[in-house]
Amino acid sequence: MNVLSSANAYNPGSDLWIVPDASHCRWTPQLDWYLNFQMIKNQRHLSPEIRNFTRLVQRETGLEPCEISLPEEAPLMISSESFFPNKWVVMVPLAAPFPLWVQEVSKIWENLKHPSLRLFLPTGQSAGSFHGEWQKHHSFEDFTLVLD
Repeated sequence: MNVLSSANAYNPGSDLWIVPDASHCRWTPQLDWYLNFQMIKNQRHLSPEIRNFTRLVQRETGLEPCEISLPEEAPLMISSESFFPNKWVVMVPLAAPFPLWVQEVSKIWENLKHPSLRLFLPTGQSAGSFHGEWQKHHSFEDFTLVLD
């Protein structure tokens, strides 16, 4: 586990960068600026609702209603090869206590088949606190951290 300075935060070396939401990390708005504000656009996006006519047709034809619901605070993955020296940036909202955020980060990293990893930690969290929580899920330690 390496801790990077602010001057080296954007250096190459990791395919996956994970950040908390903008209200919990000063790095997120800076990254979002380079990503053409895709994170903030996603937070303001409202999913379209099923129209009344569609509901009427479903009811009259006996079709099962189709309801799609996503959690309000879902992770957002952005392909970032054109903007940064990496492949992806994932924003994982910090809507729960820090240990649950680390658990969510761990799941995302596992589901992506263990790419090289850089984590931008939430404000107020230390490398030691992250390391302690990470060890509960993995013994893998070949990643970089950027402190807020």
